[in-house]
Amino acid sequence: MHMTLIRPTKVLIIDKAGINPEALIANGKYAYSTLYDLTTNTYRILSLHTNTFCSAGAYLANGTMVETGGAEDTAGEKNGFQSVRLIDGCDDGNCDWLEFPYELDSARWYNTMASLPDGRVFNIGGSIKACAINRKDIENPTFEFFPKEHEKGQKIQFLEDSFPFNLYPTVIVLPGPKGQTWLFLAANKKAQIWDYTSKEIVKHLPDIPGGPRTYPLTGTGALIPLSYRNNYQAEIIVCGGGTDMKDRNAPAENTCERINLADKNPQWDEDEFGPNMETGRLMPDVIHLPDGKLLYVNGAGTGMAGWDKKATNKTPRLHTAGKPTRNPLLYNPHVKKGSRWSKFAEDPIVRVYHSSATLVPDGTVFVAGSNPNRYYCGMDQCEHPTEHRAEKFYPPYLLNGVSRPTITKVSGHTKLNDVDAIPVKYGQTISVEVEVDSPTPQFTSSLSHMGFVTHSQHMSARVVELKVDNVKKSDSGYTMDITLPPHANIFTPGRHNYLFVLNKGTPGKTAIELHLETEN
Repeated sequence: MHMTLIRPTKVLIIDKAGINPEALIANGKYAYSTLYDLTTNTYRILSLHTNTFCSAGAYLANGTMVETGGAEDTAGEKNGFQSVRLIDGCDDGNCDWLEFPYELDSARWYNTMASLPDGRVFNIGGSIKACAINRKDIENPTFEFFPKEHEKGQKIQFLEDSFPFNLYPTVIVLPGPKGQTWLFLAANKKAQIWDYTSKEIVKHLPDIPGGPRTYPLTGTGALIPLSYRNNYQAEIIVCGGGTDMKDRNAPAENTCERINLADKNPQWDEDEFGPNMETGRLMPDVIHLPDGKLLYVNGAGTGMAGWDKKATNKTPRLHTAGKPTRNPLLYNPHVKKGSRWSKFAEDPIVRVYHSSATLVPDGTVFVAGSNPNRYYCGMDQCEHPTEHRAEKFYPPYLLNGVSRPTITKVSGHTKLNDVDAIPVKYGQTISVEVEVDSPTPQFTSSLSHMGFVTHSQHMSARVVELKVDNVKKSDSGYTMDITLPPHANIFTPGRHNYLFVLNKGTPGKTAIELHLETEN
């Protein structure tokens, strides 16, 4: 249900607290959080004592994962609505969750978080109880920070204006000039630019065309990968969603809407889900790839997000969404409209509600999840059963036969497999050495933060193309200079930031974790 790449080889996984006959049991309790090792295919069970169901996460600049919110008492776990949970990444192999059950100012279920340029995390929205659609008696139209700025959450009109489809709103830090404190906010059909320092609206944006884009008519929003080539111009794309929450057979929204926030008068521009797309996308996951493209996986072609519905006593339970969308889609934002979409081979595994996916440092995409059932549901019981399998998706850049670089040195550091991320500064030009089996390589570079993934929200995820200069042949390969982003609005500080070097658009065999030091 939730995942994040917490270390270069480890994915932190969190599932729903609940009774599952196939789940692991630790200390007499059902385990629903693990640390999974991508290289050894092993895991370590972690302890949680408050219910994380439908919660959120983001990283502090010191590298700590902050996970907040949740749901009611379940399967022996305590109420998690106001919980703050911290975990440091497990460099020693022994770490575990540290929980503060009543640390949030108010209860939050289906909230969104974002890592901020000043090193804190921002936390917005949700409801104080679980629901099929938000209601006035349980909505939480407030925001807060961690560490705390005030003792009480502050109201934000944006969530009132986007009611009732205002759960899991899209929140993106905008890459304006240094010192600017602007966020892009989107929920339902509403969007705006908002200043988290002054707590004021900077600009109302036009309503997003099409149907609602957030839960339970769930679409997904993303920051188009940034680049030094156009001075880190901010463009947003919002894709998919639902069209009718009362009809399981209603077609999913089949459009994407893109907006350039650098325009004097920004307007949404429709970008259909590519040629020959049979359906739209409900509950898609969007992955920022290191070559500057966006990958869309998972989801359904009809209905809405939510638990299954029992048809009759004689038939399997039906999910509230139908027609799984099994074909991954690739979006290239850098080519002309009408030529931006590609479609790939069908996934044999259905991944609908409570699916997730994240980029990992070898350039593949780790895909898991799908639990559209309130309780465990086996293969012969449900239309879409509880899914325990995980997959690795190979984007086309790994299947083109191009030689993949191996990074051997970064700013004098050669022990690149050490647990500590390499410390760097904003605007710094770093020296990078690579080995590559190619007589005519063409190098580019990017910096990636994979974010915290849940419910089609890829919180804080972004990619920035970096400038590569002074490429020279060396005894063992090539050296080059790579210039990092000039300030924290373009890329937030801390570790969990991965340097990719690409050859002709193909990423190297692994990315290197950098620690961007907090600005003064």
